[in-house]
Amino acid sequence: MTLLSPAARSRSHGDPQARGHGAALGGAGLGAALGVVAVLLMHRALGDDALITVSYARTLAESGTWGAFPGIPANTQTSPLNAVLLAAGVLLVGHPVAVAGALYCACTATCGALATMLASRLGVRPSGGWLAVAVVATSPVLVATVGLEACLGAVVLLGIAVAATSGRVVLTGLLCGAAVLTRPDLAVPAAVLALGIVIVSGRPRRFLRDLAVVVGVAALVALPWHVFSWYALGDAVPDTTWVRTGDRSGPTILPAVEVWLRLYPAATLGSVLPVLLAIGCAAWAIRHRDEAWARAVLILVAAGWAHLLALEAIHAQGAGWYYGPVVVCSAAALGIAAGAVGARTSAGATLGVVALAVAGVLTSGALPWTSAPLVANFASTEQYAAIARELGPLTGGRPVEGPGELGALAFHSAVPVLDFLSEPAQTDEVMASRAAEGGLRAELMRWSTAHRETAPRIPTVWRLSFGSSGPPGGRVVRTWPIDSPHRGADTVVLSTTG
Repeated sequence: MTLLSPAARSRSHGDPQARGHGAALGGAGLGAALGVVAVLLMHRALGDDALITVSYARTLAESGTWGAFPGIPANTQTSPLNAVLLAAGVLLVGHPVAVAGALYCACTATCGALATMLASRLGVRPSGGWLAVAVVATSPVLVATVGLEACLGAVVLLGIAVAATSGRVVLTGLLCGAAVLTRPDLAVPAAVLALGIVIVSGRPRRFLRDLAVVVGVAALVALPWHVFSWYALGDAVPDTTWVRTGDRSGPTILPAVEVWLRLYPAATLGSVLPVLLAIGCAAWAIRHRDEAWARAVLILVAAGWAHLLALEAIHAQGAGWYYGPVVVCSAAALGIAAGAVGARTSAGATLGVVALAVAGVLTSGALPWTSAPLVANFASTEQYAAIARELGPLTGGRPVEGPGELGALAFHSAVPVLDFLSEPAQTDEVMASRAAEGGLRAELMRWSTAHRETAPRIPTVWRLSFGSSGPPGGRVVRTWPIDSPHRGADTVVLSTTG
């Protein structure tokens, strides 16, 4: 299972493998440096969903509970692998936000090494890999995901491409299994990458055997967690598989691009442009489809778009990090195509990407950021943190019903903040409403939750709500002013529930 034919290997400049290992150090260094810059920019502005993940990791490390709060098990962590890696870091060194930043930098460095190795294995200039990681590490939609699994997913997808082009069937299967544990929906681009490269490998007689090995090894990696989740957590997949799809409260992933363009025009254009350029590269690659690099470009573009269209088909909302796979695959395709043109083209494009990113940072206002691009939270992380620190004394240490955004409140609060992502009873209510719509999804949900036990509501007399939502319906105890770049001024209200 290898994308490179002997003829293609002989046409490459020198030994692709040896040249790739040497140049990979440069790619890793570039990725690490850009990752450090991203973390320095973002460490005060982690998005709400990122802090949910960090809270899960801290809770797992400190109490062994799989949930946002000790003693309240939940199954709404979409990325088991990311949460476990973060928890391991927290267990070893503490400081959850620093661990999240370190993991992000490790991922961008690994992306740089893998992208450069992929370019070399395909017989194009290694600087094409540098361009790929420059795009990945400076893409606004990916920079805004520090703490989430988007960059880990980039590592896994690039790893699949490198392993498959190197003929390492077992490693390809291992990484496909890791893709599913990173996010269940990453099974789509992982399958396209692995299957596409098998098809064009030049070994049609071994197609079925290679495919069987990839599927079997991937199942051995991913199934143990899902079996455990099925019995112990009450759902074979994360509950967010059902909660975050079919949600009619906002635009789905393709129409959401227009909304993001209106809210954050520069950041959205910076994220979309590589995807559009990769489509142009794919059109050019069709004319050179006998070349290994051209076939790889076509497979990468197909993998990214397959993921995007699959999310649209299941009506996933347009959260920023959902665009990660198409951006990563497009960046790799763009880098490979530039590397095929020549060293000057790819090196010049890399410098151009980094220069534009630096210019964007220098003109973005106060540093580090207090609000990230392409994040649609109602308040800044620091505003939520200030609120969360007061909840314990105000409520006597008792749980609080959340306002609809959980991450920063959960991370900084000494009391549980309850909503559909942290309290199983509320999760059950949302899932029941999805199942009531019927159809295939309802049947899949019924099977996936066959071992689920309905959890009782956690009693609380306290509620947080947004002032713009109307009167809270109980006695108002405290209000806090908040604001966000896209939503303007509002208040958070603490009140009694009756």
